[in-house]
Amino acid sequence: MTSNKTNFKIFTALIAAIIVSNFTPLQAHGADAGVLIVKIKSASDLMKLQTYGETELLFNNVYRLATSYQLSATVLLQQSWVEFAEHDQIVKTTVNADDPLFVLDTAEQDKQWYLPKIKVHQAWEKTTGSPQITVAIIDTGINALHEDLNDGRVGRGFVTYCQNLSPAKDNCLTRVTGEIVAGVNSDDNGHGTIIAGLVGAIPNNGKGIAGVNWNVKLMPIKALDSKGEGLVSDVSQAIKWAADNGARVINLSIGWQGLPGMQVLQESISYAFNKGVLVVAAAGNDGATSGGNLNVSPISPVCTDGGQNMVIGVAALDINDRKAVFSSFGSNCIDISAPGTANYVSKENSRGIISTYYDPAKPTRNNLYIYASGSSVAAPLVAGVAALTMATFPDWDLKAVRERIIASADNIDALNMTNCDSGSCGRHLGSGRINAYKAVSSSQLFSAGTVVKSPSGATYLIEKGLKRPVSEYVFRGRFGGVVLVQAEQAEIDAVPEGRPLPPVEGTMIKEPGVPTVYIIEQEKRLPLSYLAFSSRGLRFENVATLSAEEIAGYDQGPDAPVLDGALIKDANSPAVYILNNNYRQLISYFVFKGRGLDARPIAILSLEELEKYQINPNLYPPMDGLLIKGGSSPTVYLVENGARKGMNYEAFINRGYKFSEVQVLPQSEVDQYQLGADIIQ
Repeated sequence: MTSNKTNFKIFTALIAAIIVSNFTPLQAHGADAGVLIVKIKSASDLMKLQTYGETELLFNNVYRLATSYQLSATVLLQQSWVEFAEHDQIVKTTVNADDPLFVLDTAEQDKQWYLPKIKVHQAWEKTTGSPQITVAIIDTGINALHEDLNDGRVGRGFVTYCQNLSPAKDNCLTRVTGEIVAGVNSDDNGHGTIIAGLVGAIPNNGKGIAGVNWNVKLMPIKALDSKGEGLVSDVSQAIKWAADNGARVINLSIGWQGLPGMQVLQESISYAFNKGVLVVAAAGNDGATSGGNLNVSPISPVCTDGGQNMVIGVAALDINDRKAVFSSFGSNCIDISAPGTANYVSKENSRGIISTYYDPAKPTRNNLYIYASGSSVAAPLVAGVAALTMATFPDWDLKAVRERIIASADNIDALNMTNCDSGSCGRHLGSGRINAYKAVSSSQLFSAGTVVKSPSGATYLIEKGLKRPVSEYVFRGRFGGVVLVQAEQAEIDAVPEGRPLPPVEGTMIKEPGVPTVYIIEQEKRLPLSYLAFSSRGLRFENVATLSAEEIAGYDQGPDAPVLDGALIKDANSPAVYILNNNYRQLISYFVFKGRGLDARPIAILSLEELEKYQINPNLYPPMDGLLIKGGSSPTVYLVENGARKGMNYEAFINRGYKFSEVQVLPQSEVDQYQLGADIIQ
């Protein structure tokens, strides 16, 4: 982006809304100001960024930068300390049991035909969900007072949105931020309440509808204003908040054309994914008369995962399992499809998906329902099934849950031979129409902990719903004596593949011809510096040499920390130091021998490396319990908790000490041990 004028884009909605309490409005710069979203490479670079304007931390070194003038992102991208810089973008919503509207007939368009269509009623025989699973609805808020949402299932949430956008739509003049308390109405538009009802409206209350989940926790997050519009930076911050506050699934029934603002959104989606949170996003283009090809014209957030399969993209179908005319499609972004309308002819002539609703014009009516069409309402059906699947398989890895949902879909290719740009949809609608019953049905061929071998000789550990490749070296170290289960290739192929299983904790590995040594800690390989190696008392003969390919398959973590107790010295000085709480402390010969440190290796550092560690002015103390005194002073000290504590005669005798037990040291040495409180009795 090289324009000096910020180019905002918006998520669009057919229905939108929200009201929240206890929010803090934040005043920003005037209408001539500019706003950029910037990620710096290190926290130490913040002062450099602040020379351009005021900063607000979003997450992970990502800042909202407000300037008193229009600043091009290109200017910042030229700085070596900037990882990315982009203008903020505008987003919009994407929508165009004994409950009286719940039915088992898939032809009853006036009621909840879409639940039997995706086999939810059969899935309920396996599970009705769990209140331990939280689904975050990042939207316009949720009316927790609605008769089908008012039993406490709507918990606390978060609000961050722009209340007052500048006329040029390039700067937020007033931002509202804060927490949403549980059980209140936080929706001033209606769209978020629609989404919430589809995921988890109260069942069996004789009112309205039933959600996909009977038992679930709904997290209201208001990132869009009363018009259903918001900024990418707020949505990104909302994703991070949801991931940090217990969400297991995040629903994004929002979107905007193109990929501006992609980097900050991708950063937040990656953050959520790495915390085990599943993100479900609508295909978008719901306001159009015909859906677009996302392979040609991608949109966010459904196409914003860097090709890493971190988002489940959802296209919309009609009652006959045909692609809804308005829904976008595309094999690069769409993973699965779900009902998004009944029979859609036009906006004026359609029957959609019924759900709970809040009408800002009727604020006291908490019993409203509405028919809505769009991929915006298809996405929460998938999010709801994801919650059911997590409740069924609580120990499963996120990837296993994702792959299970996608793999369990019903094929609908034959019904969509001319529906995508007048041609066959093929994989443009993902794996097919979601099937809740298949997703939650226990069809595991192998129990957790089973080690299986394929006909090709590959070995896997079954764990958390995944098969983890096991190398010969790892097998010998972890599973010596274990009997392998011989399995058919088709059986193994049915299990999603996870990360390779690393060697046992504490194993040291390296590549041939490469000096770097790694240690396995918490299933990651951590590079060992010479000092970190020495601090652990490790030996080079215990390092295993593995192929570069095998080592690359193990996740790399940060550098292994240097442990307290490492002995270091400068090559040109006899002084030996010990590392203690990241400080270096000089060790006397008396302590060196008394603590048995003479049997440990000493790392020889350059003076420059040595001086990176600040020096503790006190000598490293003798062992607790020793009695010491200086040669020129009668005071006897007891070493206790690393400090020397002077004792009077009474205290000395009362404790049964003998003067023959006192170690006499040079006075200058005793004076450099930390002094503690005197012992007087």
